[in-house]
Amino acid sequence: MTKQPHITIIGTGFGGLGMAIRLLHAKIGDVHLVEKAADVGGTWRDNKYPGCACDVPSHLYSFSFETRADWSRTFPARDEVFAYMRGLADKYQLRARTRFNCAIASISYDDSRQKWHLHTQGGEVLETDIVITATGQLNVPKVPHIKGQNKFKGRVFHSAQWDDTLALAGKRVGVIGNGPSAAQFIPEVAKEAAHLTVYQRSPCHVVPRNDTAYSGFRKFLFKYLPFYRRYYRGLIYWGLESTFYAFNSFGRTKILTRLLHRASGGLAKRAQDHFEAQVQDPLMRDVLRADYALGCKRMVISDDYYPALQQSNVAVETNPIAAITQDGITTKDGKSQPLDVIIYGTGFASTDFLSPMQISGAGGCDLNTAWREGAEAYLGITMPQFPNFFMLYGPNTNLGHNSIIFMLECQFDYITRALRHLKKSRAATMTLEEASMNRFMDFLKARLTSSVWARECDSWYKNEAGRITNNWPDFTYIYQQATKDFNPSDYKFK
Repeated sequence: MTKQPHITIIGTGFGGLGMAIRLLHAKIGDVHLVEKAADVGGTWRDNKYPGCACDVPSHLYSFSFETRADWSRTFPARDEVFAYMRGLADKYQLRARTRFNCAIASISYDDSRQKWHLHTQGGEVLETDIVITATGQLNVPKVPHIKGQNKFKGRVFHSAQWDDTLALAGKRVGVIGNGPSAAQFIPEVAKEAAHLTVYQRSPCHVVPRNDTAYSGFRKFLFKYLPFYRRYYRGLIYWGLESTFYAFNSFGRTKILTRLLHRASGGLAKRAQDHFEAQVQDPLMRDVLRADYALGCKRMVISDDYYPALQQSNVAVETNPIAAITQDGITTKDGKSQPLDVIIYGTGFASTDFLSPMQISGAGGCDLNTAWREGAEAYLGITMPQFPNFFMLYGPNTNLGHNSIIFMLECQFDYITRALRHLKKSRAATMTLEEASMNRFMDFLKARLTSSVWARECDSWYKNEAGRITNNWPDFTYIYQQATKDFNPSDYKFK
């Protein structure tokens, strides 16, 4: 490629903002962003439910090239994370490069012109040389199909679409779901509602949050001793990284398992001790005790979830929902609960990568067809038959133990190196070789087989066919090594 390529990044969450900053710093391409909403922020813009906060410590849930000294506490609230992201957009003047309120309906590759066409929902066609998607895995709210759900006469909404106009004081509220998002807002709803019913399909493993505010002295050290800030960030990283031992057996012996379990901080013991300390009523212990392997589903990190469920105005319903009626919810045992408000805490369509966009690559290759058995991509970034097309936070790059920001930075580095080589090669396009894809998928299959996610439990890490499409099956430093060096032989240049 002899000229500066036109690069379009779709999405302005952590992935989109960080990628744009890195490309601008490297002086690669004419960088533009498109965003479906009116502001930057991605999931941190959309999710504003009460109690919304990060479950990764603040000093690691931020870019290594844009650290902050003045985080207020260990686990920042949503507004603080959102402000950090908006600050990045302002500092690097990314708003001027962003087309807001511009949702992309479909993307198609023009073989003859070697260009990508982005078709907006408004009917426009945007042309670009290179596409980088940064739409994330948690951007499309998931609402289960329940009989009669459109008949309910009260207020109903998903947690990612929180109704700010509604006061819950004195209301009878039903929450469907009890995953990490629900576990954050349930304690807040319980403080206001006259009565709260939590419809639980299966209990969660909960580990203590131990959230604390940073003292003025700690903030002083973070501000005036940058090496201390880096050291502290490293402590957090390696502390979290060690917990991966709890999620993968790697075919180890029982003795080694015990040693690694201790090295990981005894994650299962922490969860068990937390349960024992906070849930002492025999009936509630039966209701709230998880009966599946730790990590098989996403863990909840909370100090107030168990106490909230044991308040006098809160009930946990374990019978499956039969139907939603005009005035409440009926369970399969025939019991009806009258409600004024229903809140879906059911997470996101996490396995529907790049949804709802329709994408076709070289020769009209349809992405939905290519992914009919489950989404897959080389390092979660590139795919055969999709030239000059890159993904951030793509298939099998999610984590159950560490910060996704670390993974994103690895992807920024890899894509930057790839684009540098593309320009150096003077070719117009680069496309992943099928052989490279097959080798990577063999690696994934072998690693995932020994992971806790392969066990018999349902989670958002798997698609409907039971294939694990979301999680990275190894340590994050292994992913860093895999993305550190760009290998041109993995691609064909044209």
